[in-house]
Formats: sequence, structure tokens, C-alpha cells
Amino acid sequence: MKIDEFYNEIDKSNFYLGMISAVFRENSYVQVENLSLLNHRKLRLEQLIPNTINYFVVIDSVQGLFIGEIYQAKVNSSDSVHDDLYMGNKESIYPEIAIDVIGILDGDKFKLAGFKTVGITDKVYIANQKLVRKYLKSIEVNDYPIMDENGKQKRDDDGKKMYQNALFNFAQLSNFESEFISLKPNTLFDRHLMTIGTTNSGKSTSALSILDKLVLSGKKVLIIDPTGEYKNAFNDTEATKITLGKNAFLSTGNVDDSFWINFFDVSSSEESGKAAVLSDAISSLRYQNSIGDKSALVKDGAKASDLLFQIDAVTSNRFDISLLIEQIKNEAVKQVQESGIYKFKRDGNLYNASIWLIQKVSYFLKLSLINDFFTMDDSKTNLFSELDSFISSTNVKSLYIDSSTISKTNSAGQTIIDLIAQYILENKNSADDSFVLFVDEVHRFIDKSSEDSALVTIAREGRKKGIFLFLTTQNPKDVPDVLLGQVGTLIIHRLTHFEELRAIQNQVQPNTLSQIRKLNQGEAILTSINLLQDIHVRFEKSGRSHDNDTPLM
Repeated sequence: MKIDEFYNEIDKSNFYLGMISAVFRENSYVQVENLSLLNHRKLRLEQLIPNTINYFVVIDSVQGLFIGEIYQAKVNSSDSVHDDLYMGNKESIYPEIAIDVIGILDGDKFKLAGFKTVGITDKVYIANQKLVRKYLKSIEVNDYPIMDENGKQKRDDDGKKMYQNALFNFAQLSNFESEFISLKPNTLFDRHLMTIGTTNSGKSTSALSILDKLVLSGKKVLIIDPTGEYKNAFNDTEATKITLGKNAFLSTGNVDDSFWINFFDVSSSEESGKAAVLSDAISSLRYQNSIGDKSALVKDGAKASDLLFQIDAVTSNRFDISLLIEQIKNEAVKQVQESGIYKFKRDGNLYNASIWLIQKVSYFLKLSLINDFFTMDDSKTNLFSELDSFISSTNVKSLYIDSSTISKTNSAGQTIIDLIAQYILENKNSADDSFVLFVDEVHRFIDKSSEDSALVTIAREGRKKGIFLFLTTQNPKDVPDVLLGQVGTLIIHRLTHFEELRAIQNQVQPNTLSQIRKLNQGEAILTSINLLQDIHVRFEKSGRSHDNDTPLM
């Protein structure tokens, strides 16, 4: 298509700015014919304000029709320019504007320009509404065709090729009044999505808005909510809702020693002795459960070799967690030889060394909902059974997990979320019935230095199994670099600190970084490897119930 086809109602001369005067790999510069061309003007429905920045232009080049965005405008500083400005002689002043070239028209849509560039003396025009809408329809790099079981693209009843449906009116474009953008789910999620922003920046609002679009469009979502703020957002037909410790439980037989060591936060090398005591106490309780004894095991006075043999022979992981504190106390024994036989003998020094561990476990287990969450009652709804139903189901019903009851401490929350993530990764065997795994406030559930958590593994390998991450965090520098590096789409709300901005500087365009500090509540920068460029968007409240209001003092 030629440029005149876009300016068939109002002649393009009314939109003319000037010519390309400098070309670089990163950007290009325009020598404006004179300052009067930057005057504000209205042409029918076209509102032109070219004396500012952040508006679109088109460059008519021998290589094709390019579209770009103005990010800098200036006039040279000199006595003569100052005099002309003072006298109003705009025709004698020649401003310079800088363009970030976004793409080139290829057929019916703009695409990334690749190695093609604009040229010196190419003419530059303000993009009219027709061109802007063409650009907005071209913003997604990929089309995502729908394939059949034989690997061929599906066609509708009219014989047209079928593509993935977009999430309608995904967000409002901040630079365009009443203009919304619709994006395909894979544009956002095929390399995972993370929403970032300080408190009250609009992060939760945008997250719920996206969840709303996903659920309404029939996409499956597994929602893990550490605060309970989304618990009333979805009705019972849209999502199965469970609360850990209230109507969903975990059998102690479903997890191994490493889970408990992480859960009770004794996994560091400095605490290896405490981890060993904890592991011994759990093994003793498993033995008690295997013989039907509902009390803690008293080791004092028992023959060491016989008891250890019997404990080692137990294969079940089930034990009564309510007995754990008492059992840790009973582990304060050492082997003492009596009449040629080694027996366990209570030792006060070992007991004193275990006091810290006793206090720590007591702190965890005094939270009744945590104590109730771990069960030996097979009649209660098992968390893994709910996950199995969600993973294997062919319907589009989502699963909401309220983990606020067991997220009272970071280690408890981290261990449970890691367990859920690991379980779905191991038990989802194909890319069929793909779903989005949403984890709110992910920085609470993963250490900055962690590279082997299940969430990191999903970020690396989950896509081939049809598991796509949707994460939120207040601070990107609290997220492991390896996880952040796997995220292809970011929704960035207001950030203010230098370290926060530096953490994401490689994910956004240089011209975008300086705008992030200035974003209002609800505004965000949407950046993705699947978009032609970063775009400035505003998220409106979805209308769903959201328990996140900040109280007045």
C-alpha cells in the first residue's frame, strides 16, 4: 500500500513535518521544515499536537512505509533562534525531532523492520487515525494459528483460516482517547507474564482485570492467592474454590523429609544438626503410625540396633504432626553401651541443643490452621486430588486456592507453593488443556538466590507442557534473575527506586525507562517480545469483587 491510500480524505500535505536528516541503527532524526509545522491544529476529526512527543509518524521511503514514534523534540539554542522566537518568526526556526522507528508496512500490517531503515531526505508525516489504527492492529508480532490434530490450520465455515481469539478490550491505550487494545493470550503468556509495581500503583487491579478476561474467554487458570484478596472475585461456576486448612488438606504421607526441612526453615548448612533431629523425629513418628501407636516414641532405654532397624523398615511417610514437638524432645538421646549392648540414653546437653528447634516448630504448629492443614484423615478433601481434577479436566473451570491460612511465614508459604508447582509440573504430561498458573506476590514464595525452585523450573520447561506463568511482585529485584530472565512480557506500574528500575532495564526500551517513575495509578508500560514496541496502557477495574482497599487512618 502507498501512503496516499491512507490520506484519501485529508491531503497528506496537512500532516507534513519535514525530512529525515540523520539515520542511526537505534533511531533517526527529522529536520522540520519550520517551527510553524509544529503548531496545534484540528483537521475534521484529526487532533494534531506535534509540538510535543509520544505521537506517531510515518516515513515515506523507497524501502517502504515506516511507522515510528517521536520521543524527543528540540530547537537549537542560539541568539538568532532566541530573537526569532521572541519576534514570532516561526518560519526561520528549524526544529529537530527524534524518531524511534517501530516497523515497516508489509502487506496488510506493520512488521518489525529488521535490517531495513529509513533514508536521508525521506519525507515524514504525522500519522492520521487510519494509520494509527493500522498500527494498533499490527502491534502483535505473531498471529497464533489454530491447528487441528493433523497439524493443519483450521478453517471456519466460510473457509477462512482460524487464529487464536484475542482478549477483547484488554486495556485502554493511554495516548488515545477511548481507544482500547485487544491482545491474544499467547502474546501475553507464551513466554510468561509478570506484573510489577509498588503498593497502590494499580498492580492488583491490572492482575484482576487480566484474570477476568481469561476466565470470561474460557481459559483455565490456577490461582494461588496468599492474602485472600481474590476470594470473592469468581463465582462457583467459574472456579472451584478451596482454602488450605479449611476445606482442602494435605496428608503427611504425601510429602518427604525435604519438604518438612524447608517448611520448618532448617534447610541452611548452619542448621544441618537441627534438620537431622527433625528428620529423626519424623521417622520415629512414622514408625509409631506403622504399628498403630498414637503416642510419641520413647527411645530412652530402648535397644538402639533393634529400634533403628524397625524405624528404617517403615515405607509410609504418614505420621501424626501433632506429636512432633513431643517427639523432638524424645530424640534427645545418645547411644550408651551397657553390658555389651548399645541402648539409647537420655542426654541433657542434646535436649538443650534442641530447645531452639522445639520453639520453632511450636511457633508453626500453634497456628491451628497450619496444624489442621496436615492430616491423617483420608476422608478429608486432599489438595493433590483437587490438583489432579483440575489438571486432567477437559472443561474450562478454573481452580482458586486461598493459601492465606498457611502463608503466615515465608518458609511455610514458599514450601507449600513450591510443592504445588512441583506437583503440577510432574503430573501434567502434555500441552493439551493448557492453563495459566497465577501466583500473587511471588516474591514471598521464592528466594532471590533460588535457581532450583519449582517455579523456576516451570518458567524454563512449563510451556512445552502447556503451563504458563502469571506472576505479580512489588519489587523486581526480589525475584531471582533466572526467573525474571524467562519472562517475556512485563506489565510495569510505577517504580521509583533506582535499583528497581535497574532490575528491569534490559526488558524495556531505553526511551521507556524514564517514564516509569511518572506513571499514575492504574497506568502501566506493557513490554513484550511479542509486541512491535512498548505501549502505554491503563487498566480499568473489572467490576469483580476485590478485597484490597487501603483503609483510611
